[in-house]
Amino acid sequence: MVRMKFTRGRFAAVAAGLAAVIAMAEPAVANAGHSARPAAVMRSGSACSFAERQRTLAVEQQRVLRVLRGFRVLRDQDDLTRLSQLNPVTGTHFEQLPHMYNSMQGIGFTITNDGAQGPGKPTLVFYRPSRRAKDVTQPNVPDFPYTLVGWAYVSPYTPGVAPAWPGDPGLRCITASESFIHERSVHPADTWQNTVFPPAEQWHGQVAANDPPTASECGCVIGLAHGRFWDTHLWLTGGPVPQVSMYNPGRPIPGFDPVTGVGFFYPAEPPASATRAPRSYMRMRMLACDTIPTTKHCSAAR
Repeated sequence: MVRMKFTRGRFAAVAAGLAAVIAMAEPAVANAGHSARPAAVMRSGSACSFAERQRTLAVEQQRVLRVLRGFRVLRDQDDLTRLSQLNPVTGTHFEQLPHMYNSMQGIGFTITNDGAQGPGKPTLVFYRPSRRAKDVTQPNVPDFPYTLVGWAYVSPYTPGVAPAWPGDPGLRCITASESFIHERSVHPADTWQNTVFPPAEQWHGQVAANDPPTASECGCVIGLAHGRFWDTHLWLTGGPVPQVSMYNPGRPIPGFDPVTGVGFFYPAEPPASATRAPRSYMRMRMLACDTIPTTKHCSAAR
């Protein structure tokens, strides 16, 4: 099983109809009493009709919100600490802060699930920082209350083959063109933002570049380093169906600039969809100062 590679730094660390909609999204099963009747084939990706796509994405949203029940709003550190506990039912473990308390523009404050991942159990969850916050790019200063805005699935980057979830009741209609690349990067230990280190290549996205940058390559103190990976973002819209897009489609979210086209980009050559769901997801192992509760400050001055 392939796993993404990460480097630890020195200091690193429609409401009434929704039930019917969801029921319609469940996989069709062949009628065993009619052997001459072929089994139903579930369409996926671009083969899905608009109605199918809406139904399936509604399923995805409902199951993610079940996992995050009680955590739509994080009011204080106690809420964040509760979220960070291993969920014995789902196996999810939202305990890691890849950018510490930084908010990323169009994305928000990010928390990583280092537990069970897969459809309905996203790799990342995104929260909008408080409207009252004056500076949301201070890595060691939280901006409560945080409000859930979206989630993401992340898997190792494979050139020409985008992640797909054929047969999944919630994600099967996502197309290859909707996933994008998060560039090979370092989150420096002083800012915990994002500095890219793209590989040499003839066209953007040609090379897998799964190995993370090194400290000598960066010339900095590394908080976290990672190789390229596929990123698929889904966003709450205020209704039963989420939107799939690189950035939050609603009210702008403040934060540091991810640099569209550099840090986040679509490959120059359109990929095909994978024939099965990703076999591995993102795993990050960071030191205690990066996990919740953050009892230490990770910075070059420490």
